[in-house]
Amino acid sequence: MGKKSNGSSLVVAGIAAAAYAYFKKPENRDKAMVQFNNLKTKFNAYMDQNSTSKSTYSTAGHPDPQDVDDNKMVDEGAMTSVQYYNEEVQDKSSKKEKTDVSNKEVDYQ
Repeated sequence: MGKKSNGSSLVVAGIAAAAYAYFKKPENRDKAMVQFNNLKTKFNAYMDQNSTSKSTYSTAGHPDPQDVDDNKMVDEGAMTSVQYYNEEVQDKSSKKEKTDVSNKEVDYQ
């Protein structure tokens, strides 16, 4: 078991020596800083893009065929408006027609 830790210590020491030799030159340090900043900017943009999701207001009325939950909501909403129309508008108009017919004077000539 002792040899594994000795081998990994040598690998870490080798990486550290290579990094020191590479970053010894100022142009290599500048290149590394530019690459690091570019990577950081891309990562932040990716995280911002994934953190925002579609608002229900932006998709309302335009259901996506693959969005089952949204389609179910739109379907239920459509049935609610039909039910309201049937109960409120049609029932009142049919009652009004019945009362209008019964109140008319009939002329038997």
